[in-house]
Amino acid sequence: MSTAADRSGGAFKFSDVLGPIEPALARVEERLAEQVGAFHPGVSDYVRYALGTQGKRLRPALALLGGGACGALNNYHTTFAVIVEMIHLATLVHDDIMDGATMRRHKLTVSARWGSEISVLLGDCLFAHALKLATDFPDMEVCRRIAHATNVVCEGEILQTQRRFDLELSIEDYLKFVEMKTAELFAVSCELGAFLSGAAVPVKDSLRNYGMALGIAYQIYDDCVDIFEQENEAGKSLGTDLNKGKLTLPILTLLRRASEAERDQISIDLTSHSIQGAARLATLVVKHRTLDASLEMIERYLDTALDSLKPLPPSEFTTALRNLAFFLQSRSLALAGGQKPVPASANH
Repeated sequence: MSTAADRSGGAFKFSDVLGPIEPALARVEERLAEQVGAFHPGVSDYVRYALGTQGKRLRPALALLGGGACGALNNYHTTFAVIVEMIHLATLVHDDIMDGATMRRHKLTVSARWGSEISVLLGDCLFAHALKLATDFPDMEVCRRIAHATNVVCEGEILQTQRRFDLELSIEDYLKFVEMKTAELFAVSCELGAFLSGAAVPVKDSLRNYGMALGIAYQIYDDCVDIFEQENEAGKSLGTDLNKGKLTLPILTLLRRASEAERDQISIDLTSHSIQGAARLATLVVKHRTLDASLEMIERYLDTALDSLKPLPPSEFTTALRNLAFFLQSRSLALAGGQKPVPASANH
């Protein structure tokens, strides 16, 4: 089977993905801005700040592309895209508190600007408002699926938090946490986008599988960014995973490849928060090629995502979904200087 790298034929930009849905995304932005007025005047400035910390609107884009790949987009798609973005932003507000992050998307995080107490409550407000919007759908299945996905995301965060600094954490457990806390929202975005277009069950399920695989690949990439990217390029606080004992794939791979003496030192360095400890960890992740192992895993999930699109009819939306996988692959390879990962068998 050919890989995502073989099929990409070069670098992709995020703009390559947005073309078919640019007008729809503009409506989503308008609707997001309108949500500020739904809150008490004493709260609205916090909401405006959180909503204005604009990223790529990846989850709304998935909802719109999934819907467009299965039929005509309508106002329900716009509402659903607003909902998934508000849920996502709520999780970011809470994540930044737990991680002690001060920067996100080149701006101060909500917690860095107003403190943890306001931030916890603001995240709660965003969650609650998103679920309130979900009750507007005539089919309660949409509301149920959104509520279920939100619950899964929160459960995934709890489970991962329970296992911080746990050097016995398995890669399988890590991937399960990723599936719950990140990929579930990707999957439900694609799935309900298709559902709102009246897609048949096999097509809807295929899009859910695409979103799940893409979401796992995306989170592994983001975990690599936390270790291998430069902070001014990432636009957010880096190293927060390690500082808080959140063991991600590069570190879990390191623990499995390191010698017993190295493992003992890694255990000390993960809790020391010292410059010397961070330097030793940086040396070890390079020595044991943990980035290569993570890139291999990303490739496998991107191939799964691309294969999941096969039942979809050809369209500009389906092409855009493929391009999204290629875009993520190009970003991942950029962490390795554009080089494809060395196969695991070559590392030992």
